[in-house]
Amino acid sequence: MLKRLALVGGAVAGLVFLRKKASQQKAEQDLWSQATDDVHAPVAPAASAPAADEASTSS
Repeated sequence: MLKRLALVGGAVAGLVFLRKKASQQKAEQDLWSQATDDVHAPVAPAASAPAADEASTSS
């Protein structure tokens, strides 16, 4: 009986540990996402637009 209780207690402690670790990793990932938001801002491709305009005017 005591072995089962220790096993269940260990499993619960392991689950709590894993949940806490996952929560910390998500918080760190969110922090990095906020910190690098401006770095990953989409940039409009300027090179392709003039090429299309130039091709249509040369005909």
